[in-house]
Amino acid sequence: MKIAGMNITFRHYPFRYFLDCMDRLNISSIELWAGGPHLYVYRNLLSNLREIKREVKARNMEIVCYTPEQCIYPFNLATSDSPWRKASIDYFIENLHAAVELETDKMLITSGIGDFSLTQEESWKYASDSIFQISKAAEQEGITLALEPLTKFESNLIIDTPGLKRMIEEIQSPSLKGMIDTVAMQLAGETPDDYFSMLPELSHFHLIDGDSETDSHLALDDGNLNWREYVKSLQNHQYEGVCTLEIMGSSYYQNPQDAVKKSLEKLNELEIL
Repeated sequence: MKIAGMNITFRHYPFRYFLDCMDRLNISSIELWAGGPHLYVYRNLLSNLREIKREVKARNMEIVCYTPEQCIYPFNLATSDSPWRKASIDYFIENLHAAVELETDKMLITSGIGDFSLTQEESWKYASDSIFQISKAAEQEGITLALEPLTKFESNLIIDTPGLKRMIEEIQSPSLKGMIDTVAMQLAGETPDDYFSMLPELSHFHLIDGDSETDSHLALDDGNLNWREYVKSLQNHQYEGVCTLEIMGSSYYQNPQDAVKKSLEKLNELEIL
C-alpha cells in the first residue's frame, strides 16, 4: 500500500521542513495541500512552483495529489452569487494549471456548500455547473479530479456515496472520479464497501481516525474509527491507489512529525507497507 504524507499538518512550519520529515520517515509520496504559507496560487505562483518542484525532485519524491485549500478560503463552487462563483471556478482552474506545472495527474475538489436560504436542488445546480466547467478544463490537461465528499458539518451537498454517484453521473466526464475520506464516510454511516459497490472507480483515499461525532481528522488510534477494517476492505477490493494520512488539528501542529510517525507504526503492525 502506498502511503502519502500531507503538508496541511505542517502548515506552521516551512515546506522544506515538511519534506525533510517525510524523508526521515521514508515517505516518498506527497499530497500537496495548496494553502498559505506553503503555496497560494495568487501569490508568487511561478517562483513558488519552481521551488517546490526542485525540493520535491531533490528528494526523489512525487506529488500524487494536489489539493487546493477550499474549506477556509473565500471560494465556494455552490454559491448563488454569480461573481463569487465565477471567481471560485477561476481559482480551481488556476490550481489545475499549477498541478500540471508540478507534474502531478490528480487534483482534489469538493462540492462547496449551498446557501441555506435556498433549496438543496438550487444549490446543487450551481455546484454541478461549476464542477462541469472545471472537469472540462481537467480533460484538456489530462488531470483526474478526485471528488471528495465533505462531512455533514462542512457541506449540505455531497456528503455520502449517493451524492457522489449522482454528481459523477450528472457530469459525465472521464476526468471526474470519486474518493473516500474515512471521517466523512463514517459520519455518513458508510464503509469502503459502499463506495466500491456504487462507484466504477475509486481514485484516492484519505486514511485518518476520528471521534465519530465531529469532523476531527486524527492520527491512527487517536480516535475510535474501525480504520483497520477500512484498510482490509481496500485490500479485498484490490485498491491500488494512494492512502493519504490527512491528519489535522491544533493538537498536532506543534509536533506534526510524531503524529505521522505514530500512524505509520500502526500501519506497519498490519504488515501492509
